[in-house]
Amino acid sequence: MLRLSGPARWWRTALALTALALLVDGTLRGDDDRWPFAPMSQYAFAVDLDGEIRSTHVRAVTVDGDEQVVRLSPGGVGLRRAEVEGQLGRFVADPSLLEAIAAAHARRHPDAARYARLDLVQDVSRLRAGTVAGTRTEQLATWTVPDPAHPMGCCR
Repeated sequence: MLRLSGPARWWRTALALTALALLVDGTLRGDDDRWPFAPMSQYAFAVDLDGEIRSTHVRAVTVDGDEQVVRLSPGGVGLRRAEVEGQLGRFVADPSLLEAIAAAHARRHPDAARYARLDLVQDVSRLRAGTVAGTRTEQLATWTVPDPAHPMGCCR
């Protein structure tokens, strides 16, 4: 069995105490921006068995007229659904921010049809005793891309 030297033990102890301090601080005062040293708020609550569950997504209408759900992922537009949900208020207050999604799509998928319009929507599931009793879709914001060929000056 190998024993650690004094400096090796000191570094491991210092590292463990630092990680513990960050976890305690993040748990008490942190938010999503400080993850993994703070709780992820999307998992930090209980759902009321007679409440609602909201699922946010973005729909696009392409220049060809096709409707599609925008892939909110690193491989899609480089933005995750949780990131959109975390800034939901900003998108609702200023729908022009949705154009950044059209620009990201144009950069990442240059051969795909460009987005002409983006709709920020939520599917709302109403619960009764923990079972889905009905669903509806709420449109939160809409943005028509002024120049779909070059969203936000992209890809000239």
